[in-house]
Amino acid sequence: MTLRILVFFYVTLLPSVLFGQDPERFEFLSIDRPDVSNLPTTVRPGHLQFEVGLEFGKNDFFKEYTLPNFLLRTGLGKKLELRLGVSHLQLDSNESLSPDALVINSISFKYRFLEEKGIRPSIAVQPEVIFGFREGPDAKNPNVDYGLIILFNNTLHEKIFINYNAGLFAFREKVKEYLLSISLSFMHTHRLGYFLETYEISDHIDLKHLSIDGGITYLIKPRLQVDVYIGKQDLLTSDRLYFGLGMGLRLDKGDMKPKTFKDIGIHH
Repeated sequence: MTLRILVFFYVTLLPSVLFGQDPERFEFLSIDRPDVSNLPTTVRPGHLQFEVGLEFGKNDFFKEYTLPNFLLRTGLGKKLELRLGVSHLQLDSNESLSPDALVINSISFKYRFLEEKGIRPSIAVQPEVIFGFREGPDAKNPNVDYGLIILFNNTLHEKIFINYNAGLFAFREKVKEYLLSISLSFMHTHRLGYFLETYEISDHIDLKHLSIDGGITYLIKPRLQVDVYIGKQDLLTSDRLYFGLGMGLRLDKGDMKPKTFKDIGIHH
């Protein structure tokens, strides 16, 4: 979800931070939104991180709105976090809001079991359970689906990072879908970053359903980031375009005072 702000701070700004605030006392912000690929980074225990956004999609047959797209992350251990997500998808096939809507709730964990060293990536595993509730007159019992995603991240340069995921989703109808994604990020400054991503979500891997997205993230404060993005789904077989915007905010237990970049040792 996802510029590599955490890695950028440690790699390029660690000397200045050492002469300012102790980096162990301040957790640099790392957001999983807005791209498909997630980072192996986890939130520290006692911290609450909120990631929320909205997305609008359209093709020749219908419009769709995802509002909100919400994720709460909190640390359970040094390398383990709990993730609670809610997404509300509203379909509109007649240019007006229809009662056909889907609420998707998810519970997942992220565990980072390997740190980056040289060419070796940092790696985490993310198992999840997904509950889908359909609204409207055809509402039924929720579908319960399962997923498992492996998350990787490499630092290519002090300002360039590559994040890639591989996953499998099993649905109640005995249908399986696979996820492959690669996201390339560039930090223009310590606040401004860009990303470009390609991914495929399909019931078989043949690279015929590749999608692409890209966007901009901007760090307003050390614990507040905003983003905007645009994408094209299934480049060869679909005419669906989508765009969205959102934000990420973290609250730190025992340290609720607003932080400036100067407070954490960043002086430019």
